[in-house]
Amino acid sequence: MKYEILDNISSPADVKALDAEKIPALCEEIRAFLIDNVERSGGHLGSNLGATELSVAIHRVFDSPKDHIIFDVGHQSYVHKILTGRKDAFDTLRTTGGLSGFTKMSESEHDAFGAGHSSTSISAALGFAEADRLNGSDAYTVAVLGDGAYTGGMVHEALNNCDPDLKLIIILNENGMSISLNKGTFASYLSRVRISNGYQSWKRGTNSFISRIPLIGKPLKRFITFVKNKIKGLFFASNYFEDLGLYYTGPIDGNDAKKVEKALTRAKKLGRCVIVHLKTAKGKGYAPAESAPDNFHSVYSGTASQESFHAKMADKLISLAAEDEKIVAITAAMGIGTGLDKFEEQYPKRYFDVGIAEAHALTFSAGLAASGLKPFTAIYSTFMQRGYDSVLHDIALQRLPVKMMIDRAGLAVGDGATHHGIFDVSFLSHIPEITVISPITYSSLEAAVEYAATADTPIAVRYPNSKESPDVVAAFYSDSADKSIGAKIDFAPEAAPEKVFITYGGLVTRVLKAEALVRSRTDKTVGTVLLEMLRPYDKVAESILPYLKNATHIVFAEEGIKNGGAAMLLRDALERLGFDFTACKYEIAAIDDNFASPDEPCELYDYLGLSPEKLAEKMD
Repeated sequence: MKYEILDNISSPADVKALDAEKIPALCEEIRAFLIDNVERSGGHLGSNLGATELSVAIHRVFDSPKDHIIFDVGHQSYVHKILTGRKDAFDTLRTTGGLSGFTKMSESEHDAFGAGHSSTSISAALGFAEADRLNGSDAYTVAVLGDGAYTGGMVHEALNNCDPDLKLIIILNENGMSISLNKGTFASYLSRVRISNGYQSWKRGTNSFISRIPLIGKPLKRFITFVKNKIKGLFFASNYFEDLGLYYTGPIDGNDAKKVEKALTRAKKLGRCVIVHLKTAKGKGYAPAESAPDNFHSVYSGTASQESFHAKMADKLISLAAEDEKIVAITAAMGIGTGLDKFEEQYPKRYFDVGIAEAHALTFSAGLAASGLKPFTAIYSTFMQRGYDSVLHDIALQRLPVKMMIDRAGLAVGDGATHHGIFDVSFLSHIPEITVISPITYSSLEAAVEYAATADTPIAVRYPNSKESPDVVAAFYSDSADKSIGAKIDFAPEAAPEKVFITYGGLVTRVLKAEALVRSRTDKTVGTVLLEMLRPYDKVAESILPYLKNATHIVFAEEGIKNGGAAMLLRDALERLGFDFTACKYEIAAIDDNFASPDEPCELYDYLGLSPEKLAEKMD
């Protein structure tokens, strides 16, 4: 498709050179480009449609890469990428080694800071602004965050540390959404923030008047500011930002290109730390996304299925909650993503969305558990690491029975390194008291949720972002009456094989294919042990010893980080039980000391040595 204006934009300089009257047309072309490309490739559509005008305005007012543009989370940076020379690479969006769906420093000099997780932008921006001041640079730093990110604690820690004299522009993009509707006191506060036109005029006039008074040192300057604030307080209500000493302007229609550019130009001229509050419509310009912004936060290429592990987890939890009023559900702004929005519909008083605050979600759950309730806390694997201290100090140390439902376990091929769920097994496995379960069928997941509901110790249940595999069910779960949580095998117990794959989680589908490849080229017996329970490792090792009695070669295939992972810890446990490793070769196929983020296009599992072919080679 040809775009009259957009096809001539390859850098921020081209955006600056455009006549102002062409900007609305450019924004419409950008939206058309986004809809066409993102609906084919998958990605974050609604947030980028809403942020089109502000992204264009940023590049008309500021000078990237000299000025540092930092997008919180980074999922709303698609327009920024288009305007900074990456338009022609959009056919590689969210593919391994292709264009990232988030900001990425190695991808472009215009991506000042990489992101993927929420609420980091102001902290990073402060680092840039302070460094510029120390280095004598006159560069500006611009942080762009949404009101969803504003619910995260790091934002407020950073705001508390803001020096009003820094050349830092904080653009607060309020659209009322993170993925689902924002919840919490700060979200409600933002929706109420208003500054009257009269106050803005008064403020500009006062600043002009004071600037003409000869200042006699810093004490007089502080006194004038104090008096000004007292006078202002007699007539106008202050807001949170101004109470912190920061200059605030807004709210402004963030989908009006002219108003946004004017507001940013004015903020830049102030030469200090300014909060620019914009109100935008998520999904702007695309009727389906405007009417249902939560459904278009992230779109998928092809046909998305409503059947998934997180949906089955929520259904099971709802059924258990009907019989047990102590069951409560907690999420950190991921009600839809974790399936718990359905729980909210049934039990609104027993559902808690704490906003983008994973550490708080976990410690809050610990408090609920200490009070006798049964909290099920659903968090994506990649976000669990943000609550590490809460898991260790507040849950495990006190042996509180919080049930951690860890969604999106395993590699996130589309979202990439910032969203891979590959660290949770390693970091949970070295925290005492935690049982780690890894179901890979719907029935085993339901059994794990039932087990967690009655457990009196911390439980972590991890599952992938996928549908159940019929091949896995056929291979390991022929006995539908078996509801036990333990090791499953695809061979007869009395016929322990010589070549044994051990695995867990979604990788088992590739392991089964690897097993078939090995069987086709050897006369030795081959089989797979599928682990549903990972920890306690000594118990797991004891349960699988009979299946290893004839083993001469074991390959543990793990879709997780190798160091401190299940494969290493199981080997130690087997050794403690006296397993003879001198007579059996034990190898680990796992993600070895990297973030699973290749720079060139490739098949990710093959790159990591986890494809069926690579696994079969390891067993040969």
